[in-house]
Formats: sequence, structure tokens, C-alpha cells
Amino acid sequence: MPDLHRCPACSANRIVDLFRARDYLVSGREYLIRRCEECGMGWTADPPPEEEAGGYYLSGEYISHTDRKKNFSDHLYHLARNYMLGRKHRLTTLVTGKHSGSLLDVGSGTGYYAAYMKERGWQVSAIEPNDQAREYSASHFSLSVTTPDRIEDFATGSFDCITFWHVLEHLYEPGQWLNEVRRLLKDDGRCIIALPNFSSADAEWFGKRWAALDVPRHLWHFTPDALQKFVGARGFNCERIVPLPLDLFYISSLSYRNNGNRLPLARGVLTGLFIALRNLLRKEKASSLVYLISKGTV
Repeated sequence: MPDLHRCPACSANRIVDLFRARDYLVSGREYLIRRCEECGMGWTADPPPEEEAGGYYLSGEYISHTDRKKNFSDHLYHLARNYMLGRKHRLTTLVTGKHSGSLLDVGSGTGYYAAYMKERGWQVSAIEPNDQAREYSASHFSLSVTTPDRIEDFATGSFDCITFWHVLEHLYEPGQWLNEVRRLLKDDGRCIIALPNFSSADAEWFGKRWAALDVPRHLWHFTPDALQKFVGARGFNCERIVPLPLDLFYISSLSYRNNGNRLPLARGVLTGLFIALRNLLRKEKASSLVYLISKGTV
């Protein structure tokens, strides 16, 4: 991933060095965040080479979907996960207009969403780069999950829906992945992309300490304007944007925890409530957003 002197979303050259953000999970290093002054798109300017990126995911905390229930936070996480699985299922059926069909989940993690959809009648394929996560998917859900380099094995026009649940921001070549999405989707198919919102109210609140920066694993930091320009340049229409309200509380709590604050869960919930009430009618300020995408004309 070369250093960029033009915005990958809108091609503007008004680029500023914003700040340096810390990797709290693995290395402790700081990474430069740059931002486009036109559309607000941000990116991590000095990430590790792609062949070394796997080492930055080697943390027990990063395999996010586990069965651990050691404390109150773990139990809250499981309640939130179960709620979000149902919400993701409803979004998938809403955007496709189908109660069953062919689904490709890119970056499937440990397989909870893929398994949930399979149980509800969908024909599910999944892609996941992490060996441990793929093994978890196989042992817990009997899912067959392939590696990213095998995406070319899927036939053109074979999917009703392709999902990226907090995945696109991790990809070294997101434009190439969207080109594959365009090839793999049926003409009436839909793509669902969930992303942290770089222009969210909590991103503004926490600044360089915002946990959803998650450098260097997050390479791209999308705003709603930037995402729509990015997919539009690759032949897609953004039909609808939906907020993910629970992410605000999780990201706020994690931001406090990363910075060593006392009572991070309580502080995150209180801060989340304050931010949510202050921006009640401004969905574009939500911590995370889901973009419902269809094929347009190039």
C-alpha cells in the first residue's frame, strides 16, 4: 500500500496530516493518520507491509466472537451479539427482498453471522484470512470457509448478497475487492458494507484516542461522503445508510479502557448516552454505519 497523495475516494489532493494514533492492541507503536479535506476520507499512511499484517492480529482480544463469559462485560457482549445477529438477518432480507438465497460473507471471522444465516435457509459461502477463526468456524458451526486468494473460484453472478461486516477498512486493496463484488453479484444482488464512521460524534469526541481507528489493522477511515464516492467510482449505487447504535457504547468503553481510565464500561455507557442524545436526529454522526449497495452503471 503506497503512501497516497490523492484521496482514494474523491481524488482530491488537499491532504493533511491529522495526528498519530497508537496501536493499543499489539505493538504500542503510533501511526500517522492522513485526511482528505474535500470528503473527509482518512487513511493510515504508514501501515506495515501486507505480508507482515497478520502479526498485528495475534491477540486473544482480536478474535472478537468467542464463548468467553468471565465477567459482566462478557455477558453484555453476548447479549449485544445476539441482538445484532437478528438485526443483520433483518437487514439482509430487507435489502435483498429475499428470505433465502446465496450469500457470501467476506471477513466472516469465527462464523456467527454465516452460521445464523445458514440456519435460516440461506446458501452461505464465507471468506476469512485468519487460520484460527476459520478453524473455529469449522469446529463450532461446521462451516466451510475459504481464504481470500480463492475468491476467483466463485462463479460470476452467483450471489444474491455479499456482506462486509467491518471488513473493508482492513483490506489493502478495497477497490479490487469491490471489482470482485461487482463480478460476483447477480444483477439484482445487493452488497452490505458496515464501517466505523470517521466523521462520527464519538470520533470527534475522542480524537486520536478513538478506539475505532484501530491502527494499523484499520487502513481506511471512511466518512459517509467518502464511501459513497468510493463505491460510485466502481459502478455501485448507495441506496440507503443505516446506523448501528450499539457500536457507540462499545467503542466509547473501549476508548476509555485503551487509555487506562477507571470504570471504562460505566464511562463508555454514560458518554455514549450523552453523545446519542445530543445527536438524536443526526444519523450521519453515528459511530458505525451500514451502507446498502446495488450495482449501477460504470
